[in-house]
Amino acid sequence: MNKRAGHIRRILSALLALLLLCWPLCAFAQEGTAYPATWQEYMEENGIEEFTCNAAADGIAMVMEEAAKSYEAGDAKTALKQISDAKNVYWGGSGFKVQMQKKLPAIHKSSVLAGFKTCTKTIKDGGSSEDFNTAKDVLIADMRNAANKLDGVKSDIDIAGEEETAATALFKEQYYEDWAGYSKAAGKESDWTWNDVADAMTEVFRDAKAKFAEGDAETAYNHVNDGYYGYYETTGFERNTMGYISGARKSEVELQFSAAKSASKGGSEEEFNEAVDILRTMIRTDANKLDGVDENGNATGGGRSAGLATFIACFTIILREGFEAILVVGAIIAYLIKTTADRSESERKRQLRPVYTGAVLGIVLSFVSAWLLNQLKLANSASQEVIEGVTALIATAVLFYVSNWMVSKSESEAWDAYIKSKVGRAAQTGSSFALAFTAFLAVYREGAEVILFYQPLLSGGNTNMVWLGFLVGCVCLVFVYLAIRLMSIRLPLKPFFLVTSILMAIMSIAFLGSGIKELIEGDVIAMHAPSWVAWIPSHPVLEILGIYPCVETIVPQLILTAVTIVTFVFWLRRNKKLKQEMQAHQQKEQSIKNSAQ
Repeated sequence: MNKRAGHIRRILSALLALLLLCWPLCAFAQEGTAYPATWQEYMEENGIEEFTCNAAADGIAMVMEEAAKSYEAGDAKTALKQISDAKNVYWGGSGFKVQMQKKLPAIHKSSVLAGFKTCTKTIKDGGSSEDFNTAKDVLIADMRNAANKLDGVKSDIDIAGEEETAATALFKEQYYEDWAGYSKAAGKESDWTWNDVADAMTEVFRDAKAKFAEGDAETAYNHVNDGYYGYYETTGFERNTMGYISGARKSEVELQFSAAKSASKGGSEEEFNEAVDILRTMIRTDANKLDGVDENGNATGGGRSAGLATFIACFTIILREGFEAILVVGAIIAYLIKTTADRSESERKRQLRPVYTGAVLGIVLSFVSAWLLNQLKLANSASQEVIEGVTALIATAVLFYVSNWMVSKSESEAWDAYIKSKVGRAAQTGSSFALAFTAFLAVYREGAEVILFYQPLLSGGNTNMVWLGFLVGCVCLVFVYLAIRLMSIRLPLKPFFLVTSILMAIMSIAFLGSGIKELIEGDVIAMHAPSWVAWIPSHPVLEILGIYPCVETIVPQLILTAVTIVTFVFWLRRNKKLKQEMQAHQQKEQSIKNSAQ
């Protein structure tokens, strides 16, 4: 009996100790989720009898504010859990997400998803509380904007964008098709903010909507074009968005311009107004971020000094644009070094010389092209986009050819002599030209764009920061190039051939997407974004891969991907067959040799 009582006491003591241990954790968990665990509980607790999207947005904002408090207190794990609750329990569980999917353009859902990802990534990357608050505020603004559209009320940011400004009075007297004319009339040729540009663009968009309502779709279309070429590009808004915010955001805005232009050609007034309103809201949001203010003009602490912003923009531009070129040129040079390792120094130099020449020629012609575009008044125009698009499509064809040529040599270690007997010297000469031309196109395609991007930045007052950003970016690209070279030396020949050919294939698919996007921006191709592609979010990796939420880019990329897979399978099977033939040929020669002995 005493023994049994002793066991019971020990069990009770263990349970009590476990309870005391878990109590602080339970209390902490309750403190970390100081909000209703389900949407239904939130409605009951707040006396909400009828669902509205703004009620859901209120709940999401409350949870995100809790996440901000947790993160500021150093509890990243709880903050991530709260972001997940805001997304899944409140946005998804309330039905708000479904309403957005059914009744709003897909860009709204994509923007919200991107906002959640940014908040999560900020925490995982160890970003500051200020960075998280900025990302959180953008997410809540996007959420509120969507809720107000669904509930039929105006959002704060829409009101801020539509209220009369100094630009409104000037545009009532005269329409200004570009920033140069407007800034002169407004006395803002030197001292201006990005919100000043957004104010002027708001009036351009307001006039576009008015013209469309009057039945003048052509003028409405031209006004949207003015917003892009006359303001977004020429002021440097595009460059700073790409450098300070992200390249993916720049592409998102560019495609929204194309969506507005497409709506002006065949859409209803409601569709056109909605596309323009989304575009205007995006411009205002980015202007606020670049100026470091919220939608009411209050400082958020998220801005940067002009010098630092210029440095970040220039560094990001050269790194982003140069990365693709370095990948291609570095892979080609590594390939030639790898395949000429057993040859003399003079022979290796002879093989490498055309590629280096092609790259240098690409740099030289980039400057020439940028100069010609400026002289012919084609810079920051549809013609520039068309030239860039055509160059990218030519690069696509050449990269696809080179990719197939390389994979066809993936078994060369085993049957190199056999291949030489089949194809002869002429093929080697042809392949050298193809490799050199590929290097030229890769550099030229990015070079001219970099120069055009840098021109408005060099005309500002932070020239030193422009060159500093450029030089630091170039140093980083050198390390990327060296990494490709060093990794290629360590790889065995067959895997190296396959990896290089796959890289070229991926780059050809990426160039195809970016080339078509340029043609869309140049009004050569109309853009369509149905629901089955509009879900594709804006992301830096997708931007590099040339993947955008429109049919005109996705469908050709899918076709090229399928063709690439088929050709790869063909070459791999052919290589296997040739290897077997070579081995049989060697065995036959060995048999004859043995018989002769």
